[in-house]
Amino acid sequence: MIRSIRSIFRANRIFLFLVIFRWASLIPALLTLNYDKGQRLLSPLIVLGIAFFANAIVSIFNQRLNQLVVDRPYVMGIDLLFSAFMLAVSGGSHSPYYLYALSPLLAGAFFFQIRGALLASLIFTPLYLFSITFHPAQPSDDIILMMQLAGIWLFPMLFAYPSTLLRDINRAREELTSARDELAQKHENLETAHRQLEIIHDLTVLLQSAPDLISVQERVLGAVTTDLGFSKAVVALVDPAREELGGWLVYPAEKSFPHIQALPLKSENGEVFKALLKRNTFITNGETLVQNTDLNNWLNQNKWFVLPLYLREHPVGILLVNESGLTSERENTLMTVANQAALALGTTILCIDRARSLAVETERNRIARDIHDTVAQSLFGIVYSLDACITMLPQQAENVKNELIELRSLANSAHDEVRRSIFDLWPSALTIELFMADLTNYVSSCCRPRSFSIIFSNNGDFNSLSSGMRRTVYRMAQEALANSARHSGAQFARLCLTTAKDEVYLVVSDEGKGFDPSLALSRSQNREHFGLHGIQERARAMGGDCEIVSQPNAGARIMVNLPIKGNHHHV
Repeated sequence: MIRSIRSIFRANRIFLFLVIFRWASLIPALLTLNYDKGQRLLSPLIVLGIAFFANAIVSIFNQRLNQLVVDRPYVMGIDLLFSAFMLAVSGGSHSPYYLYALSPLLAGAFFFQIRGALLASLIFTPLYLFSITFHPAQPSDDIILMMQLAGIWLFPMLFAYPSTLLRDINRAREELTSARDELAQKHENLETAHRQLEIIHDLTVLLQSAPDLISVQERVLGAVTTDLGFSKAVVALVDPAREELGGWLVYPAEKSFPHIQALPLKSENGEVFKALLKRNTFITNGETLVQNTDLNNWLNQNKWFVLPLYLREHPVGILLVNESGLTSERENTLMTVANQAALALGTTILCIDRARSLAVETERNRIARDIHDTVAQSLFGIVYSLDACITMLPQQAENVKNELIELRSLANSAHDEVRRSIFDLWPSALTIELFMADLTNYVSSCCRPRSFSIIFSNNGDFNSLSSGMRRTVYRMAQEALANSARHSGAQFARLCLTTAKDEVYLVVSDEGKGFDPSLALSRSQNREHFGLHGIQERARAMGGDCEIVSQPNAGARIMVNLPIKGNHHHV
């Protein structure tokens, strides 16, 4: 209802209504053309012609007059004077043009509400009184005069009130429209933000299951094209170790896309490299993007929006998105997704780099432990025996010959151990019998010419363990027995090996002179005890524990327990 009223009383429609009212108010004049001609200053036909002429002018130029009244309200004073003239020449208080004379009053009320109605009535009242002075008064004229004066004030006020209501309605409508537009804009912004969050969430979930870096690239390109609606996208990654940009990938895939070698991350290699180094975004325009003819020609077939990808201060790669359909809103969304893509790609690259470094470090430690446990021990035995041979020469030449034969065998064993360390080879058929025999021979070669024996105790099925587990247990026992044979001063050591359902227990003990474990494990004070660290590191790598119990003049005990199905690292 309010909407229909509002549509009727718009400014241009109000003026049209007033024009229709002016024409309709001439009906009484038409009906009284021959009535009491002596009371009029001009002929009724002349007066009617003047009114018709004035109405025609108002009707033809209604749009201009409408705007003129709104811009310059004082123009309505001319219409008030014309209305008073019409009353004066057509009979005063007995004029049939009384309703016609009210037209400017109604216009003031419609256009300027209460204030316009009061001002128009105030101005027109003396003009009306002046217009009736040209006609002789009769006793009944006083009543007519009072009624017409009341109409001059009441009719404009009556029309001014709904005009005021409509003005308030229009103002409220404008405020509601503004609020609606603001809410619509906020809703659009929220939809954009929600879409961004959905894309970022989906991208994050997908990246968690990505098996390699190429899969991450494909997921990023899919998010830019499929989710954001861009027709084509290209991504390339930075190799931080080599400081190169390569691994170019396009989505959707195209057979014509060239595959090139990685290029050094230098500005002279094209505008893409400059943008990445300077961290600038730009839209391509036919310039040299990459110093590779095939790739540059392919890229220049389209216009691209180029975005550098950074993780903190470290360059991750470059993203090129087809510029077609790019707006400021889509650009903001694209920047948000690009930041998430940079985080995902950079994190993946960082994880790969850390895994590579960890693998190198783990392998380095493994080789160091293997060399210490095998080659170093063999060389120690060789040096020890050579010292003994030097002491026996020349009196015991025959004994020296026998020792040298043994040393040659030991040197061959050391050579084999070096090969095993290099190629990470180990015989899979290490049975409990070979385990005991190899440890006995190894300890004997380490402590010659002094005798040293091992008392074995085995419980459970050692042969059921994996080859890696058997090798680890052998290395630990080898180091523990070597330390006991060289440093304890005891004649024998006990080795107790227990293979349970879920764990393996290894205990090596002697009744020698003992030592301070904290001092022995301090590498800065005694690097000869690296083997004790090796035992502990192997145990931790297998998910187990190693406890060293000893004190001076009270023997030593090394206790190791390893889970059979634990989280094993390569050792």
